[in-house]
Amino acid sequence: MSPVTSKHDWLRRVSDYHSGGVSDGERIGVEAHLATCQECQEALAMYRRLYSLLRSPSRLAPPSADLTEETTVIETLPRRSTAWSPRPNAPRRPRVLAGVAAVLAATLIVAGFVAVYAARLSRPTVARTPTAQATVLPTVTPSAVPTVEPTATQPVPGAFVCANPPGSSMTYAYQRTDGNLYAVTGCDAPRQLTHTRAVPIAWSPSNRYLAVSSGDFTTPDKASIIDMHASTTAPTSFAVDFGMNPRVGQTVPIFFGWLDDSAFLGANTTVTQNPQGFLQSGPTTLVRVDVLSGKQTAIGAIPGWVLFGSFSNSGLNVRIVANGRYLFYVGYDSAGKTGYLHRFDLATGADTQLVSLGLYTFGPCQVTNMCGWVAPWDVSADGSHILYHSPGPGSAPSDTSAPKDTPVYYANPDGSGASQPFGTQLAVHLVTPIFSPDGTAGVVSGSTYSTSSGGVQLKLVRFGGIPATISGSLESWRGDGQALVIVNTGPALYDLASGQTTPLEADSNFYFWAH
Repeated sequence: MSPVTSKHDWLRRVSDYHSGGVSDGERIGVEAHLATCQECQEALAMYRRLYSLLRSPSRLAPPSADLTEETTVIETLPRRSTAWSPRPNAPRRPRVLAGVAAVLAATLIVAGFVAVYAARLSRPTVARTPTAQATVLPTVTPSAVPTVEPTATQPVPGAFVCANPPGSSMTYAYQRTDGNLYAVTGCDAPRQLTHTRAVPIAWSPSNRYLAVSSGDFTTPDKASIIDMHASTTAPTSFAVDFGMNPRVGQTVPIFFGWLDDSAFLGANTTVTQNPQGFLQSGPTTLVRVDVLSGKQTAIGAIPGWVLFGSFSNSGLNVRIVANGRYLFYVGYDSAGKTGYLHRFDLATGADTQLVSLGLYTFGPCQVTNMCGWVAPWDVSADGSHILYHSPGPGSAPSDTSAPKDTPVYYANPDGSGASQPFGTQLAVHLVTPIFSPDGTAGVVSGSTYSTSSGGVQLKLVRFGGIPATISGSLESWRGDGQALVIVNTGPALYDLASGQTTPLEADSNFYFWAH
């Protein structure tokens, strides 16, 4: 084992450790270092988050001939049981950046990079609109709030723990210890949906269909749809990523999300190359895809869009909100150096540039060579509010560094009426903002606010209230917006009203609530 002489050397070694590219002796040394180094623990958590949002290592069972519908895909993530548990049998993967996942998801972005998944977990509701303010960005200085430290002991692996509140009829999908996908309604026994690893990515508006993803790391992951009534699975021709090695000039059909129960929004995207030689998404035709027939109807076009930045269940840097009316996405300027949030009206075809998200840049990442990213952002399910960084990161990520955090603002889509609901305290690295399902609360997750915390943290706030700091990273919001699934030493449910943390089924993942 070669000597490690600097912090950057350790971060590089942690990257190799995550990729499975270290010897047994090196693995022991890295694990010993991880036990005492918070920065390296956080870097490893971010590597895993990015990896999770980007790819799924397995495929679904063969589709049923009884269902000819199309589906959405999301990437399957490796299971995790602790913040930095060893992966001695992990396959070798290309290096990924430290910090991209924190942003991305940023995780991407990725995606979220895992956490993955949260996007729109319940039906859109109308949230209040902040009063327009032309200039000054008001700030909220929170009172000191103690960090919440989950302390409960994890249950025995395989023991079902209901994540719904008593008496609820809500439905969620999740991955159990065996790697298969299950659905739970109320607190009934889990119903198995797949017989291989898969991750849920999008529920149709009526919850009749659940889009899922899996993949093999090389070709683009195709979306598949589970008919929750018929218990059948069908593939689509649309993917949720560009695969390991997209080619310049190639047109890749990408799944963006559901428009209604009969159709989803697809994006036929051309792969282009910027002057620096990096691959990026180029001109894109938006199409309405009929679920039953697969027929495509063009409904507009957008220029190149940035793949990574926001925290979504599909791992893509896009959102469909307001009951299928608007597509929010990130475009880059003509110089290819700045990312801007856009709102595309799917009814009229109007494309409006909203706010700057700062630096648009590239860096090495796993399982694909299309690695453009911007600061993470989110939009409420009704499209009335955004959460975004301003001014955005001032440096690009790499294997040995992560961008510093910048203020997160809550505002109207055009940036007016902005405030800082999470306060002025910045985390160590760029955090990812995520709205609650009803848009009345938010979380910033993916880094740490205290050098003594020993792990990643998140901040939670009801807009207009005082933020609280919670140990762990966000996996998803519960469908009613009254609880969070967080990951610290294992998955747990954090209740917003009581502040209590309840351990969930050991080694389970990807909790994703229906509307």
